[in-house]
Amino acid sequence: MSKGNWVEFNDPKLPNQPKANASKNSKATQKVRVSRVRNKKGGKMITAISGLGLTQQESMLFLKRLKAKLGTGGTVKEECIEIQGDQVKIVMQLLATEGYRPKQSGS
Repeated sequence: MSKGNWVEFNDPKLPNQPKANASKNSKATQKVRVSRVRNKKGGKMITAISGLGLTQQESMLFLKRLKAKLGTGGTVKEECIEIQGDQVKIVMQLLATEGYRPKQSGS
Protein backbone atom coordinates (compact mmCIF):
# COMPACT_ATOMS: atom_id res chain seq x y z
CA MET A 1 0.00 0.00 0.00
CA SER A 2 1.34 3.43 -0.93
CA LYS A 3 2.03 5.93 1.85
CA GLY A 4 2.91 9.32 0.36
CA ASN A 5 6.12 8.83 -1.65
CA TRP A 6 6.74 5.39 -0.15
CA VAL A 7 6.05 2.43 -2.47
CA GLU A 8 6.21 -1.20 -1.39
CA PHE A 9 8.15 -3.51 -3.73
CA ASN A 10 5.58 -6.29 -3.51
CA ASP A 11 2.60 -4.03 -4.07
CA PRO A 12 0.11 -5.92 -6.29
CA LYS A 13 -0.96 -2.63 -7.89
CA LEU A 14 2.47 -2.12 -9.49
CA PRO A 15 2.58 -3.23 -13.16
CA ASN A 16 5.02 -5.78 -14.60
CA GLN A 17 7.00 -6.94 -11.63
CA PRO A 18 9.89 -9.08 -12.91
CA LYS A 19 9.93 -12.76 -12.08
CA ALA A 20 13.30 -13.87 -10.67
CA ASN A 21 12.98 -17.54 -11.70
CA ALA A 22 11.75 -16.88 -15.24
CA SER A 23 14.91 -15.17 -16.43
CA LYS A 24 17.20 -17.47 -14.47
CA ASN A 25 15.92 -20.65 -16.13
CA SER A 26 15.87 -19.32 -19.68
CA LYS A 27 18.10 -21.37 -21.95
CA ALA A 28 19.13 -18.35 -24.01
CA THR A 29 20.44 -16.45 -20.97
CA GLN A 30 22.64 -19.24 -19.60
CA LYS A 31 26.40 -19.10 -20.12
CA VAL A 32 26.99 -22.40 -21.90
CA ARG A 33 30.62 -23.06 -22.78
CA VAL A 34 31.88 -25.73 -25.18
CA SER A 35 35.59 -26.46 -25.18
CA ARG A 36 37.98 -29.10 -26.42
CA VAL A 37 40.28 -30.50 -23.77
CA ARG A 38 43.00 -33.12 -23.67
CA ASN A 39 42.06 -35.94 -21.33
CA LYS A 40 44.50 -36.85 -18.58
CA LYS A 41 44.76 -40.52 -19.53
CA GLY A 42 46.57 -40.96 -22.81
CA GLY A 43 46.07 -37.35 -23.93
CA LYS A 44 42.89 -38.09 -25.90
CA MET A 45 40.72 -35.19 -27.01
CA ILE A 46 37.31 -34.65 -25.37
CA THR A 47 34.60 -32.03 -25.80
CA ALA A 48 33.47 -30.47 -22.50
CA ILE A 49 30.11 -28.73 -22.09
CA SER A 50 29.59 -26.62 -18.97
CA GLY A 51 27.03 -24.11 -17.71
CA LEU A 52 23.86 -25.90 -18.76
CA GLY A 53 22.30 -25.58 -15.31
CA LEU A 54 20.62 -28.98 -15.43
CA THR A 55 19.99 -31.40 -12.60
CA GLN A 56 21.86 -34.71 -12.53
CA GLN A 57 18.84 -36.55 -14.01
CA GLU A 58 18.36 -33.96 -16.78
CA SER A 59 22.09 -34.04 -17.56
CA MET A 60 21.98 -37.80 -18.00
CA LEU A 61 19.00 -37.58 -20.37
CA PHE A 62 20.64 -34.76 -22.36
CA LEU A 63 23.88 -36.77 -22.56
CA LYS A 64 21.95 -39.79 -23.82
CA ARG A 65 20.47 -37.72 -26.67
CA LEU A 66 23.89 -36.25 -27.53
CA LYS A 67 25.56 -39.66 -27.60
CA ALA A 68 22.85 -41.06 -29.86
CA LYS A 69 23.14 -38.16 -32.32
CA LEU A 70 26.95 -38.11 -32.33
CA GLY A 71 27.58 -41.85 -32.18
CA THR A 72 30.24 -41.47 -29.48
CA GLY A 73 30.62 -42.11 -25.78
CA GLY A 74 30.44 -39.60 -22.99
CA THR A 75 29.94 -39.03 -19.30
CA VAL A 76 28.70 -36.50 -16.77
CA LYS A 77 31.33 -35.32 -14.28
CA GLU A 78 30.16 -32.88 -11.60
CA GLU A 79 28.35 -30.18 -13.62
CA CYS A 80 30.23 -30.82 -16.86
CA ILE A 81 29.23 -33.10 -19.74
CA GLU A 82 32.15 -34.75 -21.52
CA ILE A 83 31.89 -36.20 -25.04
CA GLN A 84 34.63 -38.34 -26.56
CA GLY A 85 36.48 -36.81 -29.49
CA ASP A 86 36.63 -33.37 -31.06
CA GLN A 87 32.90 -32.70 -31.53
CA VAL A 88 32.82 -28.94 -30.85
CA LYS A 89 31.16 -27.77 -34.10
CA ILE A 90 28.46 -30.43 -34.02
CA VAL A 91 27.74 -29.91 -30.30
CA MET A 92 27.47 -26.15 -30.85
CA GLN A 93 24.88 -26.72 -33.59
CA LEU A 94 22.91 -29.21 -31.47
CA LEU A 95 22.87 -26.84 -28.49
CA ALA A 96 21.68 -24.01 -30.72
CA THR A 97 18.77 -26.15 -31.96
CA GLU A 98 17.89 -26.95 -28.32
CA GLY A 99 17.52 -23.21 -27.62
CA TYR A 100 20.84 -22.50 -25.90
CA ARG A 101 23.33 -19.84 -26.97
CA PRO A 102 26.64 -21.70 -26.65
CA LYS A 103 30.06 -20.12 -26.94
CA GLN A 104 33.29 -21.88 -27.75
CA SER A 105 36.01 -21.43 -25.16
CA GLY A 106 39.66 -22.27 -25.57
CA SER A 107 41.25 -22.90 -28.95
